[in-house]
Amino acid sequence: MAIRSKPSVFSTQLPIKIICFVLLYGLCIFLTLNRHSKARLFTYHSELWADKAGYNVYLPATFRYHFDARAFPDSVDQATGNGFVLHRATGKVETKYPYGVALLQTPFWLVGHSLSPDKSGYSKPEHKAIDLAGVTYFVLGLWLLFSTLRRYFSAGVTSLALLLLGLGTNLWYYGVIETGMSHAYSFAAFALLLYLLANPAKPAWYEAATSNRRLLALALTLALISILRPLNLVLAMPLLAWPAVPGAAGQRAWHLPTVLRLAGWLLLTGIVLWLPQLAYYHYLRGSWLLYSYGQEGFSHWLSPRLAALWFAPNNGSFLYNPLLLLALAGSFLLARRSLRWAALTLGIWAVATYLYATWWTYALGCGYGGRGFVELYPILAWPLAAVVAYLAERQKALRWSAGVVLVLLVAYNLRLSFNFDRCFYGTSDWDWTFFQHLLF
Repeated sequence: MAIRSKPSVFSTQLPIKIICFVLLYGLCIFLTLNRHSKARLFTYHSELWADKAGYNVYLPATFRYHFDARAFPDSVDQATGNGFVLHRATGKVETKYPYGVALLQTPFWLVGHSLSPDKSGYSKPEHKAIDLAGVTYFVLGLWLLFSTLRRYFSAGVTSLALLLLGLGTNLWYYGVIETGMSHAYSFAAFALLLYLLANPAKPAWYEAATSNRRLLALALTLALISILRPLNLVLAMPLLAWPAVPGAAGQRAWHLPTVLRLAGWLLLTGIVLWLPQLAYYHYLRGSWLLYSYGQEGFSHWLSPRLAALWFAPNNGSFLYNPLLLLALAGSFLLARRSLRWAALTLGIWAVATYLYATWWTYALGCGYGGRGFVELYPILAWPLAAVVAYLAERQKALRWSAGVVLVLLVAYNLRLSFNFDRCFYGTSDWDWTFFQHLLF
């Protein structure tokens, strides 16, 4: 698996790449708008419902109601699935979710708000703006991931790996259907982080003379990851060990002056992005520091629900996305190129697995196929690409056999995702009868 140099900006492949992603973007916009075209507003099928409304409430609260709950339309919190709470007595708008998703939705929501004659913050154009936002960050994440993997794999291998990742997992579900959830936004942020880190050339910008602009971009991306979902910073920080030229044994990717400058930029960007969140906590409770999830927490430290997280009919990650097993197995192929990359892939996945298995509800409420792992797919794309590259070099019979299996895995996931109706409605986490109903 030879390292490929970064294509020139004047490469003839660039227009083809742009055309393909423009077509993909247009297709995804059509799919998301078509999917939501028959969904009535203020129902669980709409773009602003429950968690999605809780992420988004910062926008109408900021630009329309000045964080005065009494100015909101009557009972709009209940009409949007109780994703946030309007305290009429105190005038406080309460949501447990951080504002990062709303931050990335802002330009789309403002356009929808300006075009709508209904300025309630919950009109149809403002709902459709969420679809455009989710799809945009979904496709942007794929673009960044393609650009990164293309530095190491052929165009064909990279394209096929991303096609499998997009259609064979729940990534497309959260990029096209559940556009108001945080996962497509976090997916794009992780893709950007690896784009900044995974440079196959001599990592000059990690030396003492590293460009401050590069370090600032890196720090800003980490800060953005943290404000989208704070837990994800725990999973993102180990990726700082990613940059290294494969085969350069003993090479140090970071030097102390660079580390100190990165820490300084991270502190600065963290303050800038977190200050509005801390100000919101002070407005809500009078304290700058607040754990907004109340009684929800990691209550299964000593008894993680691993089997359910992986294989339960209710949201089991591997049960709904068996392609992920192939991607994880591909880490051993990735280790041939870089043991560091393989170890980081498996290590970060293991940490995420343990954290979600110890959360008070491993399924994270309503969700499709272990939704908490979606933002880690930019990492898993590497071993998946290694698998595709390996199969591409095998004999024709093996390639065809593997191709049939991969097509079946994609069809299996698409079948489930089309039939899935936002939540698992079985009588228990292990209700196999209801799962069979979903599949058949």
